[in-house]
Amino acid sequence: MGSTGPVEPDPLTFDGWDTCPIADPDVATCATVLVRDGSVKIGNLTVPLPDGSLKIAGGLKYEFKDDGSFDQVFVPAPGTNHGVTANPIDVPGGALGIDTPLGLTQITAEVEALGTPKVDLFTFSLDLPVRLKLSNPLLGDHCYIGSADKPINFALRTPNQTGNDAEAIGDHPGAVFRAIPHEDDTFAVPGPEGCGGGLLDWAVNLRAGTPSPAGKNSIETVSDIYNVGAYEVDPPA
Repeated sequence: MGSTGPVEPDPLTFDGWDTCPIADPDVATCATVLVRDGSVKIGNLTVPLPDGSLKIAGGLKYEFKDDGSFDQVFVPAPGTNHGVTANPIDVPGGALGIDTPLGLTQITAEVEALGTPKVDLFTFSLDLPVRLKLSNPLLGDHCYIGSADKPINFALRTPNQTGNDAEAIGDHPGAVFRAIPHEDDTFAVPGPEGCGGGLLDWAVNLRAGTPSPAGKNSIETVSDIYNVGAYEVDPPA
């Protein structure tokens, strides 16, 4: 029997509040951001973000200052990479810039968080330092665009957002704000590292158009944002 090709990952979904870090008594709000649609443009590459390809889950603390203002501090869901979960995404055109059935030219990209996100539930803004892992048989398992020293810094903001009405979440406590748009075109993208043991970094640069300065890259997403008071998840005794 012939191969049926790679198995597509199941879309990420809202899975209730089991991931909320309520073991931390200072967490006041549980939050999940689930990307429903979008795309990322990096240099020469445009990669779609299909429904359920990226999720951020955790909770928020509110740290008050002497002047009465406060910071929202994100606490990642336990057992996750800074609260971020992502599925690999097919890169259109693969390694050659054209779609072919050859496995050696097909590439997947996966978002990996490099630090804890900043999430603002009042403005729906989201800051996320990431790298992109590129995978195919030639590139190996250690091909990255972005690193801890040179992260890709997404600063996602809601353009002309006046606020969507919250909806109930079925049988779960809390609410969801549907179809919140985000965009950013201010981030720079470094060149790759480790592709084919470093021997193919030049090829990825050529295909991707990296390094790519700020103003040449962009990301647009549409997300559902879930939130609930932590006291509803873990009622006080």
